[in-house]
Amino acid sequence: MDLLASNDSPLNRYGSLDEALVHRRAPVENRVFLRTLLNRMPIERLLRADGGITVVRSDEAPDICVRKGYTVGFQTEEEIIAVVGTEAERWESKRKPGTWAVDHPVGGRGPIIEAEELAAERGPVKPVRGKRVAKPKAEPKVKRPVVQERVQPVCPNCFMLMALSGVCGNCS
Repeated sequence: MDLLASNDSPLNRYGSLDEALVHRRAPVENRVFLRTLLNRMPIERLLRADGGITVVRSDEAPDICVRKGYTVGFQTEEEIIAVVGTEAERWESKRKPGTWAVDHPVGGRGPIIEAEELAAERGPVKPVRGKRVAKPKAEPKVKRPVVQERVQPVCPNCFMLMALSGVCGNCS
C-alpha cells in the first residue's frame, strides 16, 4: 500500500510515464498502448493516485486517470479515436460524468470494470425489501403406527425377569 503525500509533494510525483507504468506493474502491451495514447497530449505532471496514475494536463483539460484495465478522463470519443483508432473499446464514464474512457489491451473489460470499482468504493448495497410473502405451510408429518412394547413377565418364584416365551431360565 502506498502512503500518499500531498499533490504538490515531490514524493507523490513520477518522473516519467515509464517510471509510473513500471511502478504500477502494467503489462508490456498496456505500456505500449498507454505511451501511444498519452504521448500526443500536453502533460504537466504525473501523480500517484489511490487506484492508479493521475495525468495532469497542461492544456486546462480534465485530468486523465490511468486505472487497472482502463483509462478515463477524455473529453470526447473522437479524442480517443484520433490516437488509438476504432479497435479499442470506448464508453462514457460513470466515474467522471461528461468524460470518456478506453479499455487497455490486457485486463480491459469495458464499462463493467469501472462499475465494479465504483460499487466496491461505495461499499455493500443493502437489499431493497419488497412485499413480504408468507412461506407455504409444510405438509403435516405422517405419524407411524405405535407398536406396543412387549413387557417381560416376572417369575413368581424367584422374582427374576423371564424370557419373552414365559419360561424362567433360573427356575427351570
